[in-house]
Amino acid sequence: MGAFRYHVDASPRISSTEPTKAQAFLSRHAEHTAGEWHSPDGLCSLASQPIHSRCGRFTLLFTGAIDNHLDVRYRLRFLDWYGNSDGETLVEGLAQLGPALLIHLRGMFAFAAYDHHKQQLLLARDRLGIQPLHLAWDEVGLHFASERRALPGGHDLSPHAISQMLVWGHLSTPAVLVPPATAGVHSLPAGVVVRFNRDRPHRPVRYWPPQPRPDWGPLPIRSPTHARCFLRAQLERAISEQLRCGPMGCFLSSSFDSAILLALACRIHPGRTTSFSLNLPGQPEDELRVTRQLADHCGADHHEFILEADQAIAWVEAGLAALDQPTADGLHTYLLSRAMGEQGITVALTSLGADELFGGCPSHRLVPWLLRIGWLPTHFRQSLVQRFSPSLATKLSHLPRWDNWHLSLALRRIHGDAQLAIAGAVPLEWPQQPPQRITQRFGQISWAELFASTEPMLLRDSNMLRMACGIQLRFPFLDHQLVETALRMPERYQRLGKGLLLSACIDLFPIRTIPLSRRTAMLPMAVWMRGALRPLCLQRLEQLCASGWLDTTWIRAIWKGFEDRSVHWSQAWSLVQLGELARRNT
Repeated sequence: MGAFRYHVDASPRISSTEPTKAQAFLSRHAEHTAGEWHSPDGLCSLASQPIHSRCGRFTLLFTGAIDNHLDVRYRLRFLDWYGNSDGETLVEGLAQLGPALLIHLRGMFAFAAYDHHKQQLLLARDRLGIQPLHLAWDEVGLHFASERRALPGGHDLSPHAISQMLVWGHLSTPAVLVPPATAGVHSLPAGVVVRFNRDRPHRPVRYWPPQPRPDWGPLPIRSPTHARCFLRAQLERAISEQLRCGPMGCFLSSSFDSAILLALACRIHPGRTTSFSLNLPGQPEDELRVTRQLADHCGADHHEFILEADQAIAWVEAGLAALDQPTADGLHTYLLSRAMGEQGITVALTSLGADELFGGCPSHRLVPWLLRIGWLPTHFRQSLVQRFSPSLATKLSHLPRWDNWHLSLALRRIHGDAQLAIAGAVPLEWPQQPPQRITQRFGQISWAELFASTEPMLLRDSNMLRMACGIQLRFPFLDHQLVETALRMPERYQRLGKGLLLSACIDLFPIRTIPLSRRTAMLPMAVWMRGALRPLCLQRLEQLCASGWLDTTWIRAIWKGFEDRSVHWSQAWSLVQLGELARRNT
């Protein structure tokens, strides 16, 4: 989206400070010109040519995709459309309905719209936070961008950010609704629209879940058959809306959630879907055979991209540099996206979100058991978990609260509090859970997974990497109506390991002859880090030592433990990522 500045001094205005890297829409009243766009009143300028409403009231800069924008047009009192652009629908809808338009939109989007009449800036983000929107305040005003590094101070890391990187392997950018008291980069919360006013208090509104709202209790579903049919109908609707944009590719692995996407896409629009699989070094031949069988069964035009070890490692290095905020999980998406981009595919379906919604995460299995022992005194509870699993006890030590949110976060910890102290890092600040009133525990755990891991890390990585590779990723499982269905599905019908999803789609493929997996393939990072990636890792570790952020003795001890196979590769890789950020700061 680019970076912009919104001044809040005596003569407020908006001005651009960084070039945009995202999609921009041309004005219908002027030819596209390079450089900034300036509003007639002199209060607003944007770093690329935006689109204007016909009445001239709104000027819009938009990134993302609105799946139902043609349906939204029927709600508007407007007929003189120039084309089928969802950006045009959005700007004309804002001119007629204002921010109330957001409740009608489905898709992934983030936008900035300037209201000339009210001298008001609107910032909004989609319900699940699929599109990022970062904020940074300084003494002049507000900067905002779709990339953290496009903002002033975007390369700087606070001591708390370093601790977060060590604990979770990614930067969890704090979400704010109003100007924060402290400096630094923040993010606009998902499902929020904010009106920044010239001479009045700013007005943030959470449009999803709406405020105030009733409890999200169980849906009135009375039988397993009804549950399967209702879920299947919601999934087919979500995929059908994604396919409206035309032919697209589909990430295909031996996992059954990706197979479900491909099978339904091929049924809804036969002959319009291309399947794509990535053959990584050391990948079992059985998995390659399964993907071929699935593609043949579904009738997809299947393509295999064989990635040799040398090329894969070179791409991993490029992916580390391309990431706005480096993480290990994003590299697999980068390899897939880059391979598909080189095959000429520009839009792809991915099954991200299926694990979180349908019980495919470890937290769905462990958190209910852990909550049952929450009534025990802390030292008894810790001793019991220690006997069960010492590594789990380390993750669960020193939790602020023993609840769904903090337990789900803790299960993803890489380093514990003791390691932070030895490393010389500050104590961890735990992120706050977005408001929710889900009444069932299964749905509460899914909500925690969505906003503790998927939104701040996996979605952010996917968007940054697809921008680097020139490919647009679509996430049918994160359609907000399908998400609401999963969160409110009576939990007696949910099953661990995505059991409800599989039973709802069991007819799509010959499950007895094709041995589908419930997990996706992982990169052989440990092998690469001890082999071809070792020079890169050592270089980044030296840059981290030179930064003074952490104790150098501890850094070298972690790497030695990794080489001795006593430390997991993710612990060493989190230090390599910090070294990459330290390199950018020099």
